[in-house]
Amino acid sequence: MLSIALTGGIGSGKSAVSDIFNQLGKDQGLKLIDSDQIARSLLEGSINHSPSPALLKIKELFGNELFEPDSGKLNRAVMREKVFGSPEYKQQLEALLHPLVYESIFKQLETYRKQNNIHIVITAIPLFFETAYQTERAQYFDRILVVDIPEQMQIERSINRDHCSRELIQQIMDNQVDRNTRLKLADDIIDNSGTLQQLKPRVIELYQFYQKLAGMK
Repeated sequence: MLSIALTGGIGSGKSAVSDIFNQLGKDQGLKLIDSDQIARSLLEGSINHSPSPALLKIKELFGNELFEPDSGKLNRAVMREKVFGSPEYKQQLEALLHPLVYESIFKQLETYRKQNNIHIVITAIPLFFETAYQTERAQYFDRILVVDIPEQMQIERSINRDHCSRELIQQIMDNQVDRNTRLKLADDIIDNSGTLQQLKPRVIELYQFYQKLAGMK
């Protein structure tokens, strides 16, 4: 089984690339794991009704200000602003969530390894270089795929997608590994600075390469 870590800066189009891979390989033994989806599931529910351990820990760290007064659900927009406005809070949240997320990723990878019909697994990890590279976590991945666009395009696409301020997007980018470092450490790179129509042939070409590496062709 070929295990690939898919990463890239905010707004680079990791989800679009994942979607195309899924369209190409879902019936041919390709599986996707989404670390953001795992993190969201850890924080689902309400602090008022059978809260998860992660939610309880967040309340312990930050108090009630991150939760909706009525529903008790986590206000993710408030959490993002608070975390990226404070290095201390960011470090505390990451120390809580990252081990839980990777634990789930590795369990899924081990499950897939035991299935003869699974040949390629692509795990989307936006902060791969910040949280896994040069640690024991990296051993679970055979290749690193970086989705790349220019930094100014990252900002514009992120503003349009998330309706955040330019200042917040810049703060997030400043807390990520810089573009040159990602490109230098990547095994494979997809340029997503064009249209979706231009992106698809690039993903197809890379998928065919991965099929060969996985012994499918």
